[in-house]
Amino acid sequence: MLPLMRKLVLAGAAIGLTLTAAAGCSGKPEGDSGPIWAGSTQSLPTSAAAPPAATAAAPSPSATAATKVTYTFPVIGKNSYARTHHDYPASDVITACGNKFVAVTSGVVLAVSAKDTWTAKKNDGATRGGLSVSILGDDGVRYYGSHLSSIADGIEPGARVKTGQTLAKTGDTGDASACHLHFGISPPCAKQGDWWNQRGTLYPWPYLDSWRKDGQKSPVAAVKAWQKKNGCPKAPTADA
Repeated sequence: MLPLMRKLVLAGAAIGLTLTAAAGCSGKPEGDSGPIWAGSTQSLPTSAAAPPAATAAAPSPSATAATKVTYTFPVIGKNSYARTHHDYPASDVITACGNKFVAVTSGVVLAVSAKDTWTAKKNDGATRGGLSVSILGDDGVRYYGSHLSSIADGIEPGARVKTGQTLAKTGDTGDASACHLHFGISPPCAKQGDWWNQRGTLYPWPYLDSWRKDGQKSPVAAVKAWQKKNGCPKAPTADA
């Protein structure tokens, strides 16, 4: 009887080792449950079923209802800004070249202009901003900064960003006579290409005033009200 019992024990152990090895290997590469977003710096909740024990869930590439929206001032470094702007609502944040332009809230990068193609002779509105970045905040609002000197690594359309993450450095590219950040707030509308909306549709200064003091004033209601009244203009309403 002893030899038979020993064979049964050994057979059971072999089966256990086979099951353990199978559990530790997967025919699907790790992280293959969704696209990897360039520049991602945060993990967001996912509605997918819980994975097996000891297996981390892949981060969701998009925001969910669990994402907490927070705000911060868009420039790190000494700066100033006025409550007026020429021709259309926006804010010029006067600051030295090379200071950090950061995401005012978490969201996804919509558009990036990484090359300065503006010329005074042509003076095309689409290129006046020089180097620029726009993001769609998790609050549903579009935020835009231009006249940048360089774009941060990983900042490209589709990349997720978090509040305070560096997007670029300030500069004087495009139609700028001095170093500053042109900052615009607008509804996302076409998301890309509608530069006349992207550059700004309502004055940012009330929100800049709040964010400078670590406040959390949100432009969501004002942006929704503006869009309800004006829709999404299909062409510039001001040429400058």
